[in-house]
Amino acid sequence: MDFSMSEDKKYSADLLIIGGGVAGLTLGVLLGRTGLNVHIVEPFPPKPFSGTDASSRTVALMQSSLNVLRGAGLADFCEEYGTKMEVMRIIDDSVAKQEPITSEFESFDLGMPYFSMNIPNSLLRARLYEDAGSIKNITVHENTALTDFVLEGARVRATLENGTFVNAPLIVGADGRESLVRKTAGIKASKKPYGQNAITCIINHSHAHNNTSTEFHRSGGPFALVPMAGNQSSVVWVEKAARAEEIIKLSKQDFEAALQKATNDILGGITLAENPQMWPLCTIKAKSLIAPRTALIAEAAHVMSPITAQGLNLSLRDVAALAETLIDALRVGADIGSDVILRGYEKRRHLDIDTRSFGVDKMNKIVSNDSAAIKDFRRIGLKLVTNFSPLRTIAMQHGLAPSLDQGRLVRGEGL
Repeated sequence: MDFSMSEDKKYSADLLIIGGGVAGLTLGVLLGRTGLNVHIVEPFPPKPFSGTDASSRTVALMQSSLNVLRGAGLADFCEEYGTKMEVMRIIDDSVAKQEPITSEFESFDLGMPYFSMNIPNSLLRARLYEDAGSIKNITVHENTALTDFVLEGARVRATLENGTFVNAPLIVGADGRESLVRKTAGIKASKKPYGQNAITCIINHSHAHNNTSTEFHRSGGPFALVPMAGNQSSVVWVEKAARAEEIIKLSKQDFEAALQKATNDILGGITLAENPQMWPLCTIKAKSLIAPRTALIAEAAHVMSPITAQGLNLSLRDVAALAETLIDALRVGADIGSDVILRGYEKRRHLDIDTRSFGVDKMNKIVSNDSAAIKDFRRIGLKLVTNFSPLRTIAMQHGLAPSLDQGRLVRGEGL
């Protein structure tokens, strides 16, 4: 490599994060606030927070995830822009000539004021990006991307598209499902397409949602209505790929009519507030979370179906575990990029990731199934949960369990 360039193109950092999505930014802000010299690389920065509108994608964050964001200084943001989900309703209407089966889970049954908060992804990312830019020891390399990185002794040297070099003892891949960090580090990943697409949008509706999230279980996939501020809800509509392609191509009037039918009119009259988006669903799982001087978090490590809304919740637990692992190492003077420290991070995370990935995959198979036997099994199970209170409580506790990795941040304690 040619290092004859000016010194201002060469940087030394305590930590290099590739990817300025919610997970990468949360990690950067958490560690930047402790005084670490953090560099973040993001090729597509968001608009300024003041000019950002709520996008069609929202994230339903459980209490443990909200605690991680509070630890990053976003407590007031969560309260202002989050909508509380106090009731979770599941409706199975997959059998045309049989009555739908409905089960409702209420947060006060577990002694909780609410299950989770639904937050627009675009607002959350823009706020985190703005916060990262305001912390003096965080450097954001925007409008450029990683091209390569190599190991040099006890450090990683990364090359960016704009000719910048950054060296650090540890590089973190937070660069999504096609992660270049993962590929460059030689970490293999398994991928299983589902043959389904998810359509997301925001709707206005004439009836109040009463802070209730509703998920319909149908053979094409789940159809979820998640409450937002006022008389608005976000929609996650999963269908088999061919059917989803037909739906997304509908005119606005026909799309609204299709949405109206899909909601069974439970929210009254519907109009689109935000144009729909669509993406294909799959499961991706990295074979390892670590390589020499490399760690993976979030979708660089795992991707799953949106059913049960586990994705970002799982990712923020990655963030919390890695942040705690690195800070604890620094407090005893250890090398944060050493094999022993990174193995500690992977050991903390593997069971939580494996369990959630397996559970979401199986749940998606059960819900998105045309088999009459599976439909009967699904409906019987929902009846049992509905009619047997102890079983309903167990189901709620399992679904809301923050993780098998109970660190400080997810408990609401300081880093």
